[in-house]
Amino acid sequence: MDTEEKILKLIKSRKNGILQNELWKKAKIDSSKCSRILAKFEKEGKISREKESKKGVKTYLIKYLGKKEEKTRNFKLLLIGDMFSPCTGCALECAPEQCIPLSEWVYCLEKEG
Repeated sequence: MDTEEKILKLIKSRKNGILQNELWKKAKIDSSKCSRILAKFEKEGKISREKESKKGVKTYLIKYLGKKEEKTRNFKLLLIGDMFSPCTGCALECAPEQCIPLSEWVYCLEKEG
């Protein structure tokens, strides 16, 4: 197991987080190397670091965030039944009040509501 895996495993093992100064001691590495690895994990969105003061010593509380969840897209506002808004992806430069496809779509919207 390499150092990064070891550190990530230690972080994951603590549900409420682990203090950074405790982490590098448990991982048996120097604090600078630990800081570099944690900065990488934070940039990747794997961990969060919150400032913490324990017994007068300033450190960070490290928490595992897990995988970033994909944002789900909600297209419901662009749909009426199974009809997509005609303006979505439209490249025409028209005046909305004179656009026949948009007028029909709005008419269907009024019928739904």
